[in-house]
Amino acid sequence: MELKGVYPAMATPLTPEEKVDKPAIRKLVRYLLDGGVHGIVLLGSTGEFPAMTTSMRQVIIEAALDEINGKVPVMIGCGEPGTQRTLEQVKVAIKTKADGLLVALPYYFQLDQTAVIRHYQMVADASTLPVCMYNFPQMTKITMTADTVAKLATHKNIIGIKDSSGDFVGMQRYIDVTSGEDFAVMSGNPALGFSAYELGAKGGIYAGCSLFPRQCSDGYNAFVMGDRVAAISIQKKVSLLTLMSGFGPNAAVIKFGLSRMGICGPTVSAPMGLAAGQDDKIVFWMRRVGLEV
Repeated sequence: MELKGVYPAMATPLTPEEKVDKPAIRKLVRYLLDGGVHGIVLLGSTGEFPAMTTSMRQVIIEAALDEINGKVPVMIGCGEPGTQRTLEQVKVAIKTKADGLLVALPYYFQLDQTAVIRHYQMVADASTLPVCMYNFPQMTKITMTADTVAKLATHKNIIGIKDSSGDFVGMQRYIDVTSGEDFAVMSGNPALGFSAYELGAKGGIYAGCSLFPRQCSDGYNAFVMGDRVAAISIQKKVSLLTLMSGFGPNAAVIKFGLSRMGICGPTVSAPMGLAAGQDDKIVFWMRRVGLEV
């Protein structure tokens, strides 16, 4: 699997009873593919992976993979508070038609860099699918250092890292220390997209791309084609995606937006939800980025 381009961290449509909404999953997949995305991540942070039961994960994976049907690469998110529990998810994922795994760090106990290295080495050794690491210190309480990333990048089954830290200098260090490896640094912050691509990032994995796939993919494509004027113009709108956090949890904001477009319902896993008074603000934001709602 060659990791490059723009991947949405796909939202997980749920019914009002918090059951997996399989028809809406298929509709969302079609919306993303029509938006020109280069791949899809299932059960990432925006897919509410910590709230999904084992049986729900299975339904989500099967429905999405069936609808995607090999049109683009698919990564399945795996992450638990411990390595052994993560490996249980990996065992299930590698039996599917997915192309790779996006693996989070354990997110309860405080870890040091030695533990980070051990975690990813154990996962990569056990998986028959390539592994993309995930640096998200806001959720895991630890930042992967450049030295750690450089060491893990030499593992034959670790193909990249998604960096959602928002630390532009830190991401640049990841790119620098892995430049001699067959390894992809993927931006996790859409506001850094164009600048990250300029520095050598191979693409991005974005929460907001689940709502704005065309804008995110067009910006990347313009950069790859060498059209800097278009890429910068699109980036100015894509940078607005980061305003999402001011309205509520990412998954709740994205699902509200998707519901306004008739793609899925707004239900998110309890106890998350949108506070009162956000609806009009979100619609105005969607229009600023470029959606007709």
